[in-house]
Amino acid sequence: MSRVERAPRARGPIAWMVGNRVTPNLLMVFLLLGGLFMTTRIKQEVFPDFALDAVTVTVPYPGASPEEVEQGIVLAVEEAIRGLEGVEQVTATAAEGAGTVTAELLEGADRQKVYQEIRQEVDRIGTFPADAEEPRVVLAARRRQVLSLQLYGDVAEGTLRELAEQVRDRLLQSPGITQVDLVGARDVEIQVEVPQEKLRAYGLTLDEVARRLAAASVELGGGKVETAGGEILLRVEDRRDWAREFARIPVVTTAGGSVVYLEDLARVAEGFEDAHRAASYDGHRAVGIDV
Repeated sequence: MSRVERAPRARGPIAWMVGNRVTPNLLMVFLLLGGLFMTTRIKQEVFPDFALDAVTVTVPYPGASPEEVEQGIVLAVEEAIRGLEGVEQVTATAAEGAGTVTAELLEGADRQKVYQEIRQEVDRIGTFPADAEEPRVVLAARRRQVLSLQLYGDVAEGTLRELAEQVRDRLLQSPGITQVDLVGARDVEIQVEVPQEKLRAYGLTLDEVARRLAAASVELGGGKVETAGGEILLRVEDRRDWAREFARIPVVTTAGGSVVYLEDLARVAEGFEDAHRAASYDGHRAVGIDV
């Protein structure tokens, strides 16, 4: 009886690993450790970074109706920026007292270059109404809000705002914080109240008083002086920021040479702008701080 011998079957890598129990265990441990290590290298973001491809042009026009804003502001801005390279679509909003024009950019366009071109074109517009204010050209940016605070207490509004500004300045010292905004805090303004009998006594009108205040609180460039060491820029700095500084503005000079200051005919005080909204927390005045 003949005997047939078969050659041993070649063992593949899988069969070899099954036969060797140590190897798959080591491989499993290696994969687990590698996976745990890579989880610490994965970038995690609650809000992913992305760029907003839009440039917004805002022109305040105090006291104007939406129709006047459209004719004097919106149409002029649209005509100036519509044909620029990199601008895909232009949309506009004419509201009472201001006009806004938004230019959406083409995908892949150089955002900074288009922004500078739009800014230059808006600066060249010379047909804005005389009462229109300086245009604001802004490249849209997304901000990531990480924290919202409420500062509140039974204190004066000025004290609360001053403390909120101190908190804001301290937060901005952190390298990871780029912007901190105050919410619900009214802007500070200088309030000047002139009694009618005072105006009559000195032969003045409110418009004349306002013009003299504006002329006495300016900050203008005064040209330059060329010297051997270079050019020296001159600037007239007569800006006033506080009520006590406005109070000492001369308004009238009498025939006898005496000077009548603003504090002699008006009540000058620091206050807050009129607002239709107020913030409160737990029954107390509050100021929000968005980080």
